[in-house]
Amino acid sequence: MFSKVTRILSTSIKHKPWMMKSVLYKSWNNSFRTLLTPSAGSNTSSLKPFTVVLEETQKQHISKQNNGVKHKGQCREFLSALLPPSQESLPPRTMEDSFIQALIPIGSNPDVRLQYTSHIGGARLGRLVQDMDNFAAVVVYKYIDNPLQEPEGPSAYAVVTARMDHLHIREDIKNDADIKLVGHVTWVGASSAEVGVGMEQMDDGVWKKVCEAKFVMVARDAATGTKSAPINPMVVKTGDEQILFELGKKNIALRAKADQDSLFKEPPSTIESNLIHNMFLSTVDHKVRSFAARVKPENSTWMTDSKLKSVMMCEPEHKNDYNKIFGGLIMEKCIDLAFTNTWVFTGAAQVPVCTHIDDVIFLKAVEIGDLLYFHSQVVFTHETQVQARVSAEVLDRDTKRLKLTNVLQVTFKLPSEVPHVIPQSYHEAMAYLTGRRHFLISLENEGLLAKGMAEKEMTEVSKYTPLWMLKELDTEEHVFNKHNVQDMLGEDTFMEAEITRDIRARESGLLS
Repeated sequence: MFSKVTRILSTSIKHKPWMMKSVLYKSWNNSFRTLLTPSAGSNTSSLKPFTVVLEETQKQHISKQNNGVKHKGQCREFLSALLPPSQESLPPRTMEDSFIQALIPIGSNPDVRLQYTSHIGGARLGRLVQDMDNFAAVVVYKYIDNPLQEPEGPSAYAVVTARMDHLHIREDIKNDADIKLVGHVTWVGASSAEVGVGMEQMDDGVWKKVCEAKFVMVARDAATGTKSAPINPMVVKTGDEQILFELGKKNIALRAKADQDSLFKEPPSTIESNLIHNMFLSTVDHKVRSFAARVKPENSTWMTDSKLKSVMMCEPEHKNDYNKIFGGLIMEKCIDLAFTNTWVFTGAAQVPVCTHIDDVIFLKAVEIGDLLYFHSQVVFTHETQVQARVSAEVLDRDTKRLKLTNVLQVTFKLPSEVPHVIPQSYHEAMAYLTGRRHFLISLENEGLLAKGMAEKEMTEVSKYTPLWMLKELDTEEHVFNKHNVQDMLGEDTFMEAEITRDIRARESGLLS
């Protein structure tokens, strides 16, 4: 019944010759990343609306947990009794068992279209990502088969999102054509599952894939919401399923490696350190011979000026089924802020187009009544592309300190060249390097770099480095020439009073 459809890579970006080879390689390699899809003969005319699918899942698996209080008395004890003792006690399941499709009728239903239409044209990406997050949970609930539960009874499981990886947007998403969500489980662990979610849009009578993402979902016991809950083991039936399963297993290892290689745990590589130092030297005013005297190159902006913030009071209407703030809503707010910040930063008349979202991590649950702060900053730019980092933090009322709850990286593309962003402090330099890493990974996931090339490119200074930096280093080379050392020592090294006052004013401005 099911067959794998080869992923076809198309892009309108003008590539360099070496990049074209990477695209050809990646288009073949990415054919193994696509989801299972129904065969051509499958009927899609009877698709249920996504809102109906979501409501049915909530009624069947979540709402009846409360009904257990009325019928069984002791709710927690009752739900705990439904929880399987181990994964071995559960029947195996297949990818096909979790496969599901749903319709978002933004083309055929005017009321729905209004909810998804952006004022700049096209569909609201943040709202669609919120739906994809909900849809991934529906897929996991469909996958779970617990013999201890009655078919129409309450569920012993609470499924929550741990992270979202590699949302690659292939095509512009329109606001006048129906959208179909497609998804299934691609890998399972003891209590977690990787879910592939694809989004397709109707185009001239044909469903066309517009984006796809991987979600890592975690199963918790519904009684407490804190303990891990075992889920069904997976049985792989076909060669295509085996490829997807092995890729899911590899993704787990890659996430662990990325966490180990994080700049929060490991220092930058020698190449990255040299890159930051050279960037620093290329912006120092060598005439006054002070590290505090910085000069912006042409068409550039200090990173400290690339920020935008917002705040949200978490109300009861924002809660999910477990009385926490819905993670999909937080993602939507983050994406919207990243978009606005990028548009303000570039000052372009054209609208930024999101091409990739990565590293969406849920670190801490957000409670009703929390004050949620959103921080967006442009951390890397290259030619016509912008990398923005967004974080969400909760204000601790007792300590008055912010606690990190969510982080994500977003890549945007504009039709014209964007300003360079330049770090001034060490923590900004680390944000720059992290953004650069995610930018290169986004190129690899979009098929613009061959598999494994992102890590290689991270060690290349000549690529994805501002040309002004290399130029400035050449023009200032005489400053570092050892033959000029004696001349420099022989000159009057004291700065004029006016220059000194100017530097102190700059330092004061940076520290304030």
